Amino acid sequence: MKSPKLFSDLKKRHSAREVGRRDLIGRSNEALSRSKRAIFALHRDDPKGAATLLKDAADRFKTIEAKFKRFPDLQHEGAYRAALEEYAEALLFQSYLADRKLGKIDARAMEPSIYLAGLSDTTGEIVRYAMRQVTAGNTQAVEEAREVVAMVIEFLLGMDLTGYLRTKFDQSKKNYRRLEEMVYDLSLRDR
Repeated sequence: MKSPKLFSDLKKRHSAREVGRRDLIGRSNEALSRSKRAIFALHRDDPKGAATLLKDAADRFKTIEAKFKRFPDLQHEGAYRAALEEYAEALLFQSYLADRKLGKIDARAMEPSIYLAGLSDTTGEIVRYAMRQVTAGNTQAVEEAREVVAMVIEFLLGMDLTGYLRTKFDQSKKNYRRLEEMVYDLSLRDR
């Protein structure tokens, strides 16, 4: 018996989607890598390098998002969402370093689950930054970091986070405890 034309059409559509999916995964991994490298550049006091890497990541996202017109379900692909999360984290950390504020970032990373995960992860980068600053003699950076991370914790406490975001929130609380310990240690040292 000959298979219906519907089967061959489905096979073609499925194959095209899989090609798009593999391309999306590859480009998402590239965007994720650029975002991670931007965070490292920010830690090395290279804001221009970080900005270049973040623009490159944004360009990759534009290419990826063009595929959503044909295959809308790809916007839920794990690799894409992981890359957006890292991108959100990098943008938030960049914002923190620029003016000690966390707020609105690129619209593509403003979906609540993406933003909240990136925000939670940013607290870890803020702790690393504070440690580096205190090592360099800037003890005030620890208190500034503690205040910002406390604000993030207070915000997240008001939400009913479950699953993955709850895990991220718990990591944020551990980051806050690390900052409190640093403040305490500095207070003992200054006596």
